[in-house]
Amino acid sequence: MKSTPRRLINRMMKRLYFLYTFTFLLTITVSSGSAETIEKVFQNFKAAYERSKNFSADFEETTLRAGNKSVARGRLMFSKPNLLRKEYVSHKNPAQLAQLIVLDGEYSWSYTPLLSQVNKMKWGRSNRKELLPGLGASLDEAAQKFSMQLVPDEVANPKGIYRIKLTPKPRIPPNAEADTSRETIEIWVRSDKWLPVQFSYQSENDDEGSMSVIVAFANIQRDIEMDADSFKFVIPDGVDVIDLSAN
Repeated sequence: MKSTPRRLINRMMKRLYFLYTFTFLLTITVSSGSAETIEKVFQNFKAAYERSKNFSADFEETTLRAGNKSVARGRLMFSKPNLLRKEYVSHKNPAQLAQLIVLDGEYSWSYTPLLSQVNKMKWGRSNRKELLPGLGASLDEAAQKFSMQLVPDEVANPKGIYRIKLTPKPRIPPNAEADTSRETIEIWVRSDKWLPVQFSYQSENDDEGSMSVIVAFANIQRDIEMDADSFKFVIPDGVDVIDLSAN
């Protein structure tokens, strides 16, 4: 069945939350220059996740869809297990907020000042340690949910950067048609401090066409003091609130 625009937007939001979560997890602690298997890499960043508490960075987000290209910039903060604050800024004035997304552990909030509109969605299993906030896949289940591999990269590898590729494993419920979507996630991690520098998400669907999102990071920080209020959303006066929890 062909997805509606709203369902597509909701799915993309969830995938992006996963990417920031997974990117935060990639604080690997293996020795530089050693030959590592993806299984070893996964176990190392899983152990690093248990030790770390948060991640923040400036970002540049490039989206390609149907031949159209858009570039957005801003700042994001993530605190485990499922708290996120993502601020998009205006192209003309970086001090002006263009969009704010907050995931508070129970709900996600997307606020667009220009439209005076807030979209609200319910997130389940708020107390569960999730690798994909809102999608129900826990950190311990990640190896079963995704096929993972280290990809040789002639440009990145000489700079001490690992390129990691993830592909969701097929899931066909009983008496259901196979999903026609094809997804790929790639993450580049620098080996000096084991922080992510870029990730990409590509999706192809027979009905919806193709889409790719590439996010590059700068000014990366980990395990810093974060104000708890950063992950609380206060509804501004006079805005329309659209509750998408039932969709």
